[in-house]
Amino acid sequence: MVDMTQLTGDYAGSWLPWIMIPLVFYILPFPIFALAFIWIEKNGSEET
Repeated sequence: MVDMTQLTGDYAGSWLPWIMIPLVFYILPFPIFALAFIWIEKNGSEET
């Protein structure tokens, strides 16, 4: 049994890839595309 209060050594970041995979590929694209859409629409409305 692993003691979760002592995250030292090799085990310290072993959970990080399992958090980053869904974060980067499932959650992060939505705000990036939303910000890009807002930026493009804002620039388009300034030119007209």
